[in-house]
Amino acid sequence: MFMVLIIAFCFWFGGYAFSNPEKVWEFQHFLYVKDGMPTSFSIFMIKFCGILFIIMAIVMLFPFIDVILQKTIFK
Repeated sequence: MFMVLIIAFCFWFGGYAFSNPEKVWEFQHFLYVKDGMPTSFSIFMIKFCGILFIIMAIVMLFPFIDVILQKTIFK
């Protein structure tokens, strides 16, 4: 059950980081920077990490594919 939550979080955060990198940057730096703007490299790295989170979630799903298929019609 814990692994399912981790996989769901990785999918959610990866998609959110890829689609809203400015909001993620603001959340990361809200205590340190006032009225700041992220650099283009920072935006690129946030999007890149979002893609890595999605790939990591897909890779973590691989061990569960066998379990899922055993509980369905494809025995």
